[in-house]
Amino acid sequence: MYKTICFGALAGAVLISSAANAGVCSARAHFAVVAHGGELSERMEGTARLAVMKTVLADARAKLAAGAASLDVVESVVRAFEDSGDFNAGRGAIADKAGIVETDASIMDGNGLRSGAVASMTAIKNPVVAARMVMEQSPHVLMAGDRGQDFVKSLGAQTVTRDYFENTGHPKPAPEHGAAKPEHGTVGAVALDRCGHIAAATSTGGYDAKIPGRVGDSPIVGAGVYANDDVAGFSATGHGEYFIRFSISKDVADRMKYSGQSMHDAMKADLKGELMKFKDGDGALIGIDKSGHVEMMWNAVGLFRGYATDTEAPIVAEYDGPTASRN
Repeated sequence: MYKTICFGALAGAVLISSAANAGVCSARAHFAVVAHGGELSERMEGTARLAVMKTVLADARAKLAAGAASLDVVESVVRAFEDSGDFNAGRGAIADKAGIVETDASIMDGNGLRSGAVASMTAIKNPVVAARMVMEQSPHVLMAGDRGQDFVKSLGAQTVTRDYFENTGHPKPAPEHGAAKPEHGTVGAVALDRCGHIAAATSTGGYDAKIPGRVGDSPIVGAGVYANDDVAGFSATGHGEYFIRFSISKDVADRMKYSGQSMHDAMKADLKGELMKFKDGDGALIGIDKSGHVEMMWNAVGLFRGYATDTEAPIVAEYDGPTASRN
């Protein structure tokens, strides 16, 4: 399924300055934010998650209206999801085979293609915040494992003990070969601010009973996240190994940039075409292009998702129809 929203081409000059990251964007009237809470491989009760998403999107919309930078907004959205405990990220991340929670996250600024990421974190409260620290306080992009965790601690990342995570010590049994897929999921957000800048962020705990040390697409720039002011921004969720192999987010952006495809057609070519050639190629993408189109597309049962713009209050849904859960 998919949803396309267009509120027209954005007019006005783009402010290319440090002000874009200082939260004072006002050159344009139009803005948008889109978020997801993971794709669904089977139907499940999602009322609590959708309620959280609607509240978080309302806050994001207010911030963008007031001139907040897209980078600040996507960090705040993902951080709220991490803190809620309702999603497979941050506090609610699911445990690996050893009963330990290992989290991954990434963030990307489309204004200059800056990015930062962390992987296999076991004691960081908000991985997305740590990812931004890597981007802004170091020359690096990705820090991983215990040594990487020590590094982001030195930058000031807030730490927690293992009992902070709701699923520590409680991995679900790994499914037998050919059985139902293990539970997995991701959270992510993309925003276009009133300066015309795009940012994206993604965070996850991976999937149930994963092999310790396994890293999926969420912290991989070009796979789980991508943003470029000249094209679009994306956050992905799904079977990470396939999203890495296809560099899914960057591939969609390249289809748009070099082949002139619309965001809708580019997403469809990968999600409904290339990935569907594989048994486990399920997943979803959300995105906003430089003209302000919002897209949410998935090839599984559903997707926890929502969006808001300067003209539309938050709309959230989980299965068919973008307004299926609209109140």
